[in-house]
Amino acid sequence: MSRLLSSLGLLSYVLLAALALLWWAPNFFAVNLHRWPDLDYRYVAATGVPYALLLISVAARQSLMPRFSVQLVFQVVLAGLALFLGIIAFDYLPQAVFFCAMHLLLCAASLLWNLVQYRRELMAWNKRQAALRA
Repeated sequence: MSRLLSSLGLLSYVLLAALALLWWAPNFFAVNLHRWPDLDYRYVAATGVPYALLLISVAARQSLMPRFSVQLVFQVVLAGLALFLGIIAFDYLPQAVFFCAMHLLLCAASLLWNLVQYRRELMAWNKRQAALRA
């Protein structure tokens, strides 16, 4: 059952990342073709690219774990909630900047944490595989 949950979780992360990149970013840029997007918190967060990178790192890390991780789900949900709130408040600048900056901070911190932990889990997995082959 745990393997099934891990596989379903991994599949859902990959699908969410693909949706964020294939649907959200092209629509965002198509709507804003009349002007160049500003390089501020709101536009960088609204592209969905930081969220997609977070989803990819979560999927990579979950692929090495033997059990489904609720901690990784919380990372995705919190970053998604901050993005959702930033988009809802997109026209009200003070709140939009706060939520979009929070989204980018959560994505960056979680991405770095997941990359470090992925490296550690990959080394541990390689050691286990070497021990099994010996």
